[in-house]
Amino acid sequence: MRQKNMQAYLFLSPFLVFITVLYILPAILTVIMAFTSLDSAFIWKFNGINNFRKILMDPNTPIIAWNTVKYVGITIFLTVVLDLFFAIMTTYFIRDERKGNIFKSILMIPMITPGVVYSVLWLWLLEATPNGLANKVYMALGGSEPLNWIAQYPFVIIIAATLLTSIAYGTTVFSSAVKSIPENQFRAARVDGAGEWEIVRNIILPNLRFHITFIALWETLGLLTNYVTIMLITNGGPGVQTEVWALSAYHKAFSDSQYGYGAAISLVLIVVVMVLMLVIGAVMHHQEKSRS
Repeated sequence: MRQKNMQAYLFLSPFLVFITVLYILPAILTVIMAFTSLDSAFIWKFNGINNFRKILMDPNTPIIAWNTVKYVGITIFLTVVLDLFFAIMTTYFIRDERKGNIFKSILMIPMITPGVVYSVLWLWLLEATPNGLANKVYMALGGSEPLNWIAQYPFVIIIAATLLTSIAYGTTVFSSAVKSIPENQFRAARVDGAGEWEIVRNIILPNLRFHITFIALWETLGLLTNYVTIMLITNGGPGVQTEVWALSAYHKAFSDSQYGYGAAISLVLIVVVMVLMLVIGAVMHHQEKSRS
């Protein structure tokens, strides 16, 4: 028995080393760094909870926190709604699986496109000169002069850009869930005279309850920690109009060289994410018990 355990640990050791070096140690260093005044001089001087006081005193903190709540909340709502719409349309209403798969493959293009390339495409599309594709369409429809789309509608743009990269995963999950619903439920509903909307509302959506919860919480975790698209398109601007919590940590640490302060901002986010993970576990466990 002991020999079998040793063999198991031996096989797992590369994975354990990988997890320790790339995840556990950086997390520990982040926690330690959050209580220091570490900056470009790289002097590890502990300053207690001064960094957290600084976060509370920063006049931009409420704006950034509200930006994060709006960004995550609006994006999650639109993501789940569009995921459900596309999944039901391509799986229930369009019974031709080949056509549905082609459409879902198109949805995956933004998700698999490298972030830098994807963001550059948005910058080109919304270029503030007459050469920008959006401005060409706008002026062809009667616009008098080109618009600076990113400066005028920054929040709408980052939500739209993020949304396109999010819907493919949820659509795929929901499509699989719709396919797993027993066909006899649909037949029984039609025999009882139920219309298509009643079937969607009373059969499909209740069967997708667990999956909707999973996608909403999973995407929330991803959006809280992801800032690359925002950084590449607006860099948090104009001003701090699109600055979110994760991007703020990046700016403080790597733009302003306030590594300790950036780590403190990150630590706040880590605590929020851990709480959400506990919520995910509790919700999943509760829904699993209610299903059984």
